[in-house]
Amino acid sequence: MFSAPGSLMVLAFATSAMAGSGKFTTTQLPYWNVGQYNGALSDACQRNIFNQKKIQTLNIGYLGKKGMGVTGIATREWNLNDPTGLAKPNITYHFYNDRYSNCKVYIAHVRPRRQ
Repeated sequence: MFSAPGSLMVLAFATSAMAGSGKFTTTQLPYWNVGQYNGALSDACQRNIFNQKKIQTLNIGYLGKKGMGVTGIATREWNLNDPTGLAKPNITYHFYNDRYSNCKVYIAHVRPRRQ
């Protein structure tokens, strides 16, 4: 599971869901509630040096009246193009408009599983 500080959203992120492709979930919340905005990673995304390997292989749809959009999901271990080594462990990266000049990257920390 992961959550972002100050975020209203908490999502389960199962390995089996990562293996497939397509929609992970939908929500009425705005896309920016998925995690904490990261300016440095957003800049790297805009320069195509921190991106998803396959855009929106797994994604979240935001269907509310405010903040509609889709974010693609990647982790350091899965679906991430990171040639300069910016990614950190236990972080989920969410890409809004990946490969565009207005790309935004949001990060969410992975919470340890209950034992």
